[in-house]
Amino acid sequence: MFIASLCERKAIGTLFRQYDTQPTLIASVLNRTSILKGSSRINHLASADRVTLRSQYLTKLQNLPRSFSSTRRLTMASDEDYMAFLDKANKDPGEGYAKPQGLSKHEFKATDNGAQVPAVIQEITKDSFYTSDADEPFVPVYLAWDESGKGLPDEEEFASLIGHPDPSNAQLEIQDPADWDPQGQYKAILDAVRKAGKGNDVRVYRISRGEVKAEYWVVTTEGKGAGAKLVGVKALAVES
Repeated sequence: MFIASLCERKAIGTLFRQYDTQPTLIASVLNRTSILKGSSRINHLASADRVTLRSQYLTKLQNLPRSFSSTRRLTMASDEDYMAFLDKANKDPGEGYAKPQGLSKHEFKATDNGAQVPAVIQEITKDSFYTSDADEPFVPVYLAWDESGKGLPDEEEFASLIGHPDPSNAQLEIQDPADWDPQGQYKAILDAVRKAGKGNDVRVYRISRGEVKAEYWVVTTEGKGAGAKLVGVKALAVES
């Protein structure tokens, strides 16, 4: 009786699209389709389907080019070869190729675990939104930052700090607060950040999140040296 799983049907179909180069393996598949009987991989077909499928592929086998069907002996592959064939035929064609790493769903780190976010930052982010093609809330930023007298981090240091998967190639730029907010729309945000940093310099870091999305991080430093903190707010922008 001819018994075939769905994966076997796919595998056989793949072979017949390449039958001019693999007649031996085609014969093996047709002769050994009961090899996995009883296995969890088998999805049994109705009797009529089995008859139709067998007839279809036997007909194709009989129509192989004469150079193969009459001059080459069709032998049966081993169980291991057959299983390897099925695995290969049903393998994801994209497997083994590098896939682009998108950032649209990647969550950057904004606060350390157990961080005590300054009250002024907690208060300003309760009901503040960044307006773009969508209104997105400002959220607190509070991260340990060994500033070592440098003040604020450069682009690569900042990308590492927030957990970017490829800091050296992050699409990131530093903006002056006046350029980020030329109309004074976010004056309250900037004032709160300056207050949290006790008057230290404020920077805006813009990091791309894909074709139409970006995040703006408005931050300053709190404290000095190894015990310093990067403190401020961030918000998502949709810029289509």
